[in-house]
Amino acid sequence: MKADINTHYSLSIDLPSGEYPLVEYGRHFNVQGKIRHDLPLKDDFIIYVSLYDEKGKLLRHVSSNRKNDHNVLLYHPDLITYKEELDPGRKGILSFGFPELIVKDLNDPEASFQDATIKCFYNDDLYKAVIITASDAKHGLIFDDGVNFLDENKKPYEILKQGEYTIRVELKDNEDNILACTDKKIKIGKRTDQCIVRFNPIEHKKRMIAWCKENNFAIINDLLPGYLDSYLGTWYYHMGLLTMYRTSDIALYSYARIHMFDYLIDPTSTSYETELCFLQSQGVIRDHKRFNVYHYDIGEATIFDKQAKIIKFEDNEYLYIYRIDIINDKAKENFYKLDNEAVERSITSLDDIKIEAGSLIAICGVVKPWQLDKNDLALRKNNTYEVFNDVSTIHYEINDGKNIIKDDRKLLMERYTDHSIGTSVYEFYNIFQLKQEYKGRKLSFKITAADKKAVNPEASLTLEIAVI
Repeated sequence: MKADINTHYSLSIDLPSGEYPLVEYGRHFNVQGKIRHDLPLKDDFIIYVSLYDEKGKLLRHVSSNRKNDHNVLLYHPDLITYKEELDPGRKGILSFGFPELIVKDLNDPEASFQDATIKCFYNDDLYKAVIITASDAKHGLIFDDGVNFLDENKKPYEILKQGEYTIRVELKDNEDNILACTDKKIKIGKRTDQCIVRFNPIEHKKRMIAWCKENNFAIINDLLPGYLDSYLGTWYYHMGLLTMYRTSDIALYSYARIHMFDYLIDPTSTSYETELCFLQSQGVIRDHKRFNVYHYDIGEATIFDKQAKIIKFEDNEYLYIYRIDIINDKAKENFYKLDNEAVERSITSLDDIKIEAGSLIAICGVVKPWQLDKNDLALRKNNTYEVFNDVSTIHYEINDGKNIIKDDRKLLMERYTDHSIGTSVYEFYNIFQLKQEYKGRKLSFKITAADKKAVNPEASLTLEIAVI
């Protein structure tokens, strides 16, 4: 750490986070930190952020010479943010700072929007800057990022190679005198183990953070370039320049072993639309050395004070039943409210199931994704995939000892708290009535998952229920 030059001003580098952070090869990254001062921070001071290789060669630089710079392209056509009534005129973004949108001249924004060297913002308390690893896919990115950033001479950047680098942040006055300076060493490289995991609801999030820490599975905590934080405090959906964000996000999954937690994988989530589909397109899903899937044994982190165990799907195992819920008339197909207002009790031990005749039950389970044909996917311009085929149906054959009843149900189980927290491509909550006429019989449920083309014979199991 380089000593501050002027005791009245000091800087920190908080992103990339950690003492010696690893930045994944192939992605852009943010440099952010605090500005501390006991003298005024004048409007024309300069924040200068630079990146040097291990030989001391300057490779990237970004700067701002205007505090609270308002030359921001607030209505860029690709920007997703809060609805206008929540942030009229998008003034909240101006004060929050989103350097990805800074331009030199709002009267001619396109002339400088691609200039990576101006993507820097500062106010009295903090600075934010974006470091571009490569200009486009032709120069090393996995996907184009929707901008194709260039240097100050409008030349493209070749990808930053793996290795050690130094970030330097300087605060200067308008005469180029350095008032404060600090350095941080980083490494650009490839992760060994990376997770695909959702972080909602809160009990699940806590469990996932602990589980990943125990197993040394990487979770990206640093904000990725292009992603706009919930600057008004409430999260409704992903915001920002999401094509850019997804370009950096996918770099995390390109080389690592992947550990997917199969819970609430929403069809519109980055986990599904970009991360998992990218792995599908690369044929990684069939590679058991690179792709592993896990789930709860009972379907939730906690049910009726029972703590879940985390289980790994075996290589040739594709279907798991979490539990059978005895439910009341508040229950709905593929709808699960986490307060269990529709559940009378849950049966989580499925070896010797006995249920009263006349009961309404829900069979709740999860399917492990299987390798799709690459023609089942198409990459969109915004770096999400259109999916033409995936697991979609749970096929039931119910043998009551006299007849076999066939019944096809859907997946896309939706979880609720006081509002919907998302649907799950791979989970289901299917409701059946155990008729009075079944009393004294044993029902055999053969359950098989299928995509739009065919059933998967490995995604099949049988449940037996004694109706009493």
